[in-house]
Amino acid sequence: MSQQNLDSDDPNVTAGIISNVDTSGLPLQGLSKYQFNFAPFYQRNGLEVRAAYNWRSKNLLTIRDVIVPNSPVYAEKYGQLDASIFYAVTPAIKMGFQGVNLTNSITRTSYVINDDLLTRPRNWFIADRRFTFSIRASFR
Repeated sequence: MSQQNLDSDDPNVTAGIISNVDTSGLPLQGLSKYQFNFAPFYQRNGLEVRAAYNWRSKNLLTIRDVIVPNSPVYAEKYGQLDASIFYAVTPAIKMGFQGVNLTNSITRTSYVINDDLLTRPRNWFIADRRFTFSIRASFR
């Protein structure tokens, strides 16, 4: 039985919408072989500095794309750097900056084109760098 037919209650399976390739050789969805997270931080005298780098290797997004020919889709390897710096102006008020996707990383996907699980590029997009200034207040 192929992976795409494991759930007979799946509306796509009952509607006959299945992948155009043999999915039995595909890995489980969403699992990367390798993943790396590094998040150093510093906190002292009201100053908080944090950086986080997250990376993961190629992983299967779905066994069946919603676009004909309903091919399996992979997320290619991806890494992103985020950082923040906050300062406690008073014990109840913190002000600071946050940056997301500081490396301006590109998300790439590919799709499977045959039963040998050969892939070709599908799409690319960038979740732009974002910078935020925040004021945090706590009430007791």
